[in-house]
Amino acid sequence: MTAGDTDRETGTITRDDLPHRLLEHVYAIAAVRGEISRRELIRLADAPAGDAERAVDQLLRLRVLTASPEQADRLLPVAPATAYTQLLMPAMRELRDRQTAINDASAQLARLLPVYEDSVMRRSREQPLLRLDDVPAVRLAISELAARATREILTSQPGGPRPEAVLKEAMSRTAHVLGRGLRMRTLYQYAAQYHQPTVDHAALLVEHGGEVRVVNDAFMRLIVFDREVALIELADNAGGALMVHDPNVVRFLVRAFERAWDRALPFALSYERDQVLRNSEEMKTAIVELLVEGYDDKVVAKRLGISLRTFQRHLAEVLRRIGANNRLHAGYLLRDLGVLHDAYDTTPRSPQQSC
Repeated sequence: MTAGDTDRETGTITRDDLPHRLLEHVYAIAAVRGEISRRELIRLADAPAGDAERAVDQLLRLRVLTASPEQADRLLPVAPATAYTQLLMPAMRELRDRQTAINDASAQLARLLPVYEDSVMRRSREQPLLRLDDVPAVRLAISELAARATREILTSQPGGPRPEAVLKEAMSRTAHVLGRGLRMRTLYQYAAQYHQPTVDHAALLVEHGGEVRVVNDAFMRLIVFDREVALIELADNAGGALMVHDPNVVRFLVRAFERAWDRALPFALSYERDQVLRNSEEMKTAIVELLVEGYDDKVVAKRLGISLRTFQRHLAEVLRRIGANNRLHAGYLLRDLGVLHDAYDTTPRSPQQSC
């Protein structure tokens, strides 16, 4: 059966792999005879019996063959124009009806859009801070805000690697946003560069025109849309978020993001030796700075988005490099003897200086 064939019983368009020539040959025999039995038509087809049977069935489905009203075992040819009217006109009417319904729904949604946007603006003025307490509510807010954004989206994703399911869910929305010509900048931590799904996600962002950089220390989880609305994480609910409309708070968040962005390095999309070494040194420098500030191992590891084991491996190298016997000795050397600036250059560098 070929494209455009319709099942006689259900009206469903179906397909078959019968050659056109066989269909035309069988139909020509019936048209010449004017009336013919099914058995005789199959015999005269001069084709494998199974193929001839299927050809007759297909011609019946196409309504160019029909059973004789006087003898059910005999077949009559029908003009294709007549079959067209019987077979396709109902389907075409259904398509027109569906298109009309789609157009009506589209017009109604277009009329409701400004109503919704006005309501959102009014709500934002009345509620500068809106708490969202579950993941579905947060995802809905992100989707709506991303769809309404017209200029720029800023995102910060601390904590190292992100779950693959989250990355896949975000990518289709992100590709759509970038496809509309918006600028999108994303911050990760160094550890994310060693998680292949996150690397693949970052590569797709860059491929679609996004910008991705990494910082050593933790930065708040944040999304800012057009510098007008922000979503930040809740302290008491990891699955929720706080939607911020207050322009003063949003301005503060944007400035904090820009400061982190300026000192961040480009995300390494490939494991080049120099890049890996540089990232390792940046990680050790961050560890030293946090140790000097008095944070314990678990806190430092969490802030850097790495596992406790990875932190301890870096720490061992730091202790060896500065000649410390243990962590207490390291604290003394770093804080009181000023070894920090001798062993590490902690001066912030711009992305251009770091490349």
